[in-house]
Amino acid sequence: MTPTERSDLVERLLPIAAGLACITHGDGGPDDIAQTLADLDQTERDALIVVLAALVDPDTTITDALGYVTWDEHGRPSAPIRSPETLRDIAVYQHAPSGVHQALQAEQQMTARVLHRQYGHAQTDVARRLGVHERTIHRWVNPAA
Repeated sequence: MTPTERSDLVERLLPIAAGLACITHGDGGPDDIAQTLADLDQTERDALIVVLAALVDPDTTITDALGYVTWDEHGRPSAPIRSPETLRDIAVYQHAPSGVHQALQAEQQMTARVLHRQYGHAQTDVARRLGVHERTIHRWVNPAA
């Protein structure tokens, strides 16, 4: 698949991903999800997983990410999930990030440390400048924390 074809696929799947998010958050039910997925071929379903993942901030707490889940595994009402951990804290990677990704992230980390420690920029400002979450900057500038 060419980059243009991938881009077109993402643009086509974004409204479907948004629809699934709305269904999951109460605008529908399991039958609506099943029908949405049945209308997609395997390539589209695989790409949809990536689009849905891209919609989620990995620095979101589990409490915020799953705050709408108010039922247990048997469909009975339950208390909301409470956890200060982030999705990034519990993430399982099947493959190590690419060397390019690691190099870019190392460069971002160094920039974050310089801006925060040497120039006194607030972590919020550094996060905004680098396009990452403030908790990520906190982790980068306080590695022992």
